[in-house]
Amino acid sequence: MTLMTLWGMTMNFVFDIDGTISFNGQTIAPEISAAIVTLQRAGNRVIFASARPIRDLLPIIPAFKDCTLIGANGALIANKQQVKSVRPITDHDSAVVKQLIESEALSYVIDGQWDYAAAVPANHQILKQLDPGKLANRVLMTTLTNIIKIILLDLSSEQIVRLSDHLKRNTELAVIQHTTEGNLDLTAKGVNKWTTLQYLGVDHYVAFGNDQNDLEMLANADTSVWVTSKPILNELGRQMDQQCMPKTVADRIRSFI
Repeated sequence: MTLMTLWGMTMNFVFDIDGTISFNGQTIAPEISAAIVTLQRAGNRVIFASARPIRDLLPIIPAFKDCTLIGANGALIANKQQVKSVRPITDHDSAVVKQLIESEALSYVIDGQWDYAAAVPANHQILKQLDPGKLANRVLMTTLTNIIKIILLDLSSEQIVRLSDHLKRNTELAVIQHTTEGNLDLTAKGVNKWTTLQYLGVDHYVAFGNDQNDLEMLANADTSVWVTSKPILNELGRQMDQQCMPKTVADRIRSFI
């Protein structure tokens, strides 16, 4: 008996993207896309919740672009491609981070609701995911308004500890470290994927995730699936662990029907 049959209702299914249903940062495997379509055809609601801003999320999910989307770790939402900011970073907190960027000569990506500012080495991996559809304008950091997310890139272990402490003492930012990546993701206080699901009125759901920024979403799900694309975090898995192979993830998705 499936979960949906047991509850006698259709469900919300929430999917993180990178490392959960996409393993190359550019596409979703066909078998996973087909499994998600099967969920939809059974009458279920599919939501995508990513660290990516909506601008960078749309090109990786062309078949699902009209679904409800949560971007920038919860700071943005979109429905039928209409983008809305949930909670921007305050001017004070933005100024503190910009001062750090200048004093430490940091690489960064700063996202507004649609446009962005960036200082990234030419061969950096993040460039594969930064506005891949050429949908936005790259602008100067000093001119970007309505900032919703900041990524500080290529930090040493010492910098991560020191800068995280500085930001926690001097701002109200939510600070997330993506495991093994040497980056800090910054959004407004109290913003994460789960709080934005609450904002959308989504109380009951099945969640798929793989990283630190998925923990609140997974912990509050009716059922959660932890995709083991980052073995160092496996001890954080909730309820179900799933190998990070397209076929096994697709099979797990279909198991709920």
